[in-house]
Amino acid sequence: MSGLNEPVSFKDRVHEIDGIRGFALLGILMMNIMSFASPMMQYSIEGRENTLFTSTAADEGVIMFINTFVTANFYTMFSFLFGLGFYIFLTRANEKGHHANRLFIRRIILLLLFGLMHGILLWYGDILWTYAVAGIFLLLFYKLSPKTNLITGIVILSAGTVFTLLIAGLGSMMGDIEGTSSFRLWFDMQETILNGSYIDVIIMNSSIMTLMLFQAFVTVPNVLAMFLIGLYAAQKGIFQNLDAHRTLINRTAVIGLSVGLPVKILSGYGLTYGGMDPFWSSIGILANTLGGPLMALSYIALFIIIARKTKVFVKLLQPVGQMALTNYISQTVIMLIIFYGFNFFNQVSPVWFIPIVISVFIFQIGFSHIWMRIFRYGPLEWLWRSFTYLKLMPIKR
Repeated sequence: MSGLNEPVSFKDRVHEIDGIRGFALLGILMMNIMSFASPMMQYSIEGRENTLFTSTAADEGVIMFINTFVTANFYTMFSFLFGLGFYIFLTRANEKGHHANRLFIRRIILLLLFGLMHGILLWYGDILWTYAVAGIFLLLFYKLSPKTNLITGIVILSAGTVFTLLIAGLGSMMGDIEGTSSFRLWFDMQETILNGSYIDVIIMNSSIMTLMLFQAFVTVPNVLAMFLIGLYAAQKGIFQNLDAHRTLINRTAVIGLSVGLPVKILSGYGLTYGGMDPFWSSIGILANTLGGPLMALSYIALFIIIARKTKVFVKLLQPVGQMALTNYISQTVIMLIIFYGFNFFNQVSPVWFIPIVISVFIFQIGFSHIWMRIFRYGPLEWLWRSFTYLKLMPIKR
């Protein structure tokens, strides 16, 4: 059992998975920059229009692009990869005679702690705690058949889609909402970030995260559904033999785009231009239950198709994906320095969002390549693995 504590050897890794994970990080940052750069969350909670996003046609165009091609497409992609990785982790641990469930529970506990610390001490928009909460349910599905897991995931997403369409229909009959919501947060995000103390920021983060807990009954099932679809893919061995599943991959790319893209255009319009219209506000939610999952699967399939023809694509992104946790948290640190530290919060036009994201991601690619040449894991991945096995793991190559 001595080999259990060793990292998966380079030759045993499924390099495409690391590459997709690295690609997903780019999309995560592209989506999150809207919240890093503006009080989008406050306006959403209070039912107000984010004027920073509608200042010019160019600004609206960038936000529409992000809401169509990015929003909800990449956190669902990460969710798929989490379910995939869960199966690989438990299977390898069981093969080596360890208590796999115990190891996984320790991983989930630390992931939850990472998420809470990230959300409270740095930025309220953390997704890790949601993965941790949804992830614990995966143990119930590990020994079920691939077909059962796939159907369960589809049913969860379908139920959410039907519910959303019903709400949209009710909203259409209600007509436009006059005025704005009477609910107001007990703090102003811009004032807190630009002029408040660090304690004020922690209180702000904690308050917003508490409010976001009420959305958990929606977000956790959606995340779990994508976990189960990823679990299905792992159980079927799709990534272990990509050539044998070429037809399935091609069909996923075509179907995911042909169905998902029209849905995402509609939901992107709702998120960007819907304002206080109850119908379009509800249609925007379809990004999470239908459009996002379909686009995520199509992106994964397209990545595989391209990667099989252009190996350099995977080689470029693989180190980024190998230290995904570290890069995810470091994205927050970099964005906070830019928008909080330099007082650019709610000051930067959205037309600059894409150049900023690409610049930061290029830096992360370079840093990840240098780090992974020297070390076996990213720093947070090393902490995570050491806690999982209750042993300080060797980190240098």
